Amino acid sequence: MSRVAALEAPPRPHIPASMAAAAGALLSASAVLECGWMEFSSAYTEGTTACGVPAGAVALIFGVIGAVIAIVAGCALWRRACPSWRSGSARLEGRRAVVAFLGIGCLIGACSGAYGCMSRAAAAERILSAPASSFTFAVSGDARAGTYGVRHDAYVFEGKTLVGRVELTSERELPAGTRLRAVGRVEALEADAWGRSSYLEGAVAGVRVVSVLQEAYAPSPVEAVRARALEAIDPAASAGRALVAGIVCGRTTELNTTAAADDFARTGTSHLIAVSGSHLALVAGLVEAAGQALGARRGSRAAALAVLMGAYVLFTGCAASAVRSFVMVACSLFARLGGRRAHGLSGLALSAVGLCAIDPGIAFDLGFQLSAASVLFIQLFGSYLRFRLQRLGLPRGLAEALALTLCAQWATLPLAVPVFGSCSLVAPLANIVLGPVMTALLVAGLATTLAAVALPPLVALLALPAALAQLAIFLVALCARVPYASVAMDLDARAAVALYALAALVYIAWLGIRRAHIACALAVCGVLAAAHVLRWGVFAPPAITVLDVGQADAILIRDGSSAVLVDAGVDDDVGRALARNSVMRLDAVVITHWDADHCGGLDTVLDTVPVGALIVAEGADDSMPEDIAALDLPELHAVSAGDGFRVGRYACTVLWPDAPVDGLDNEDSIALIVEYTGAGERCRALLTGDTEVDEERVYASGAGDIDVLKLGHHGSAESVDAEVLGMLEPELAVASAGEGNRYGHPSDVCVSALEVADVAFLCTKDVGDVTISPARGGVSVTVERPP
Repeated sequence: MSRVAALEAPPRPHIPASMAAAAGALLSASAVLECGWMEFSSAYTEGTTACGVPAGAVALIFGVIGAVIAIVAGCALWRRACPSWRSGSARLEGRRAVVAFLGIGCLIGACSGAYGCMSRAAAAERILSAPASSFTFAVSGDARAGTYGVRHDAYVFEGKTLVGRVELTSERELPAGTRLRAVGRVEALEADAWGRSSYLEGAVAGVRVVSVLQEAYAPSPVEAVRARALEAIDPAASAGRALVAGIVCGRTTELNTTAAADDFARTGTSHLIAVSGSHLALVAGLVEAAGQALGARRGSRAAALAVLMGAYVLFTGCAASAVRSFVMVACSLFARLGGRRAHGLSGLALSAVGLCAIDPGIAFDLGFQLSAASVLFIQLFGSYLRFRLQRLGLPRGLAEALALTLCAQWATLPLAVPVFGSCSLVAPLANIVLGPVMTALLVAGLATTLAAVALPPLVALLALPAALAQLAIFLVALCARVPYASVAMDLDARAAVALYALAALVYIAWLGIRRAHIACALAVCGVLAAAHVLRWGVFAPPAITVLDVGQADAILIRDGSSAVLVDAGVDDDVGRALARNSVMRLDAVVITHWDADHCGGLDTVLDTVPVGALIVAEGADDSMPEDIAALDLPELHAVSAGDGFRVGRYACTVLWPDAPVDGLDNEDSIALIVEYTGAGERCRALLTGDTEVDEERVYASGAGDIDVLKLGHHGSAESVDAEVLGMLEPELAVASAGEGNRYGHPSDVCVSALEVADVAFLCTKDVGDVTISPARGGVSVTVERPP
């Protein structure tokens, strides 16, 4: 009998009823907290209105429903209390248990969410009504470098009373354990995605430090040990040292500023750095081995293991994924001590319910979502995929490693793609290549860091993990350079539901799925993927799309296999915009000038899709910002008035500037006339960058009669006037602006001028992406609101 034929088929894993409690808790907590944010934003931010359903009402609904379900179903299970319900099959008993746990979960989530909303509202009312100097701020966790300073999570105390949590911004990094009193500006959270994220994480306001009145460093014992470990590692010294700090101490502040962080993200291997189950499994293995060598009893080993793992989770910053792993391992320990078999899915359910009860915001934590989903799919489908891969002839070790990676990617794709706007195609290979190196790095890093903290003269031993880290960085860089290692992707709700529906189908059918079924499904997926690539990579219809990237500019010109992006937004939104428009490569990126809202997202663009060239105004290349110059830039071209390039059937001609510029001011922006040259259809658009009427009066005569005007400077008061509109005679004007922006763009003056001139007007903050396509006798316009 062959080895493949002798493989034993794995049994279908049992899903415990407690998973229903986890689902109910997360669902109810997220619903209550979402309504709480709507109420909070309407009360503490300008320009918002109250939500229709108060958070308290939602919590009461979920709580009552959960309590009724739990009581009724619990009575059905408690036979002594309800003898008349004793009859019923095991399947019926299982269904009653699921319903009972679902009710318990809803009740827990509703109570936790209601408490979270009330505590946030009370904290905001106190913090926003008093000067910053009346509070003491206790810094927690690692700092995060931002555009306007260094951001920290800080707990706010009034005397010895904890008031709440804020996001503290200062000019310098403050180590965890710092307590300070300061003069500062207390700011309400913005009513945008960033403010919502801060609220869900527990922050209720922002505080910008102006001057420090009193500062003291009083770390906890764990924070002090961590500070000594980081001092020994010295993460600022090199990318390798930064990786050691990330994988051993959970600090990624320095690593996030290196190209290695982008390579890990591009190859789908960032999870290898995050402190989670693999780290705790290694700690457990080391403690267990040490305990056995010392002859310790099983109970003593378990107690020591629980204490040390808890300390390590605190040491690394208590990330949600790490806490989830700790609870699961603790459940496993207690089960074994009680003489019962550990069950991973039960531990996952208990950790989800427990964390949700402590902090309802955990339901929105991406790290927790990715970690929990990965574990769920690995527990459910890991053995199934390994069996299928072994049936195809793969060795057991390789099949197991590949199965784990595929399970994790299957689980996290619907969660990660909407956030990052890309999907790593090289992730399975990269995880197999990097896995052993990262494991060795973790072992060496933990051992040498512990030695260096205990005996400072042994700090030289850290050269070993630093060398392993450099090897890991080299390997991940190789994987990241594989063509199309990461592709821009937009996954809507229907695709996400389809992926999870497929998981349900596989679980239900299990071994009933035949090889022919798998081959047919793969063939269909291959055909659909090929059709999508051909449609958007080779035969894309001609169009100019003003992308919705917030308070920034990014305009896509595309025809067939050619595509050019004019300006690159300000942040990661541009990557998501490229993904939802199925952009697979760019011939060039045109940066009109060096304002951050036009070039700030260039790094994201370069990480998302291949880019052939970078086009700037003549002279602006000598004034390139340092953070842009530090990127791995494509070939650079400088242009001035009269120069041009083609994008398929679009002819693009530079109208402005007419002399060399440094690209630092709005008036230095490149202005392009883009004309469709296909037969029978027309589209003539003027892209103005941030130029305003003073410049437009100079170059408008060269633009002639146009169909579409992309308004300069986001539709500011000086972006256009009656004279310019009379010279250009556009049918449509489009502005790119962010919802609730502080500048009031587009201005009423601009909008009124367009109304008087009878020019149709659209703004991305109102309608989303605006796509203008050539048509007979004019242009065709479609809009699409991003999900």
